Amino acid sequence: MAGPREVKRSERPAVVAVLVVWLAVLGPLVAGCGVVGRPDADGWDEQAEQALADAASQVATARLALETAAEGRTWSSYTTVLMADAEEAAGRAEDDLARVQAPARRTGAARAVLDLLARAVELVRTARAHVVAGRYDDPALLDDLDRIAGELERASP
Repeated sequence: MAGPREVKRSERPAVVAVLVVWLAVLGPLVAGCGVVGRPDADGWDEQAEQALADAASQVATARLALETAAEGRTWSSYTTVLMADAEEAAGRAEDDLARVQAPARRTGAARAVLDLLARAVELVRTARAHVVAGRYDDPALLDDLDRIAGELERASP
């Protein structure tokens, strides 16, 4: 049974070179795997604006899907998939911003924006549940979607 092979003195530079390259490639990847980002105030504002725009887009998608389904212009299975995708994307926008540490000057704005995003996600989730149940023409839900869409468009950090 052979034991571990000794690295010859002439092979050491090659081993060191491989380790250096390995650390150079993987080091930045591992360093970028943090759970919480910490941007400055301007960076946080940009991310919050993007999250608000993304959520507004998904709310508009949900509204349009309900409207076209109520008019019989789409198949129910397509509408269900569309709503599930909108719900997932709206939730992702909220989650992505929630993982970003707001600067101290933005904590109040962060709470307000995250609350608005949570309400938007919940409304899209409600719309998806309506679609699954075959209820496409709830005027109160359409009004709520319109209202939250306006809030998302007007909101800014």
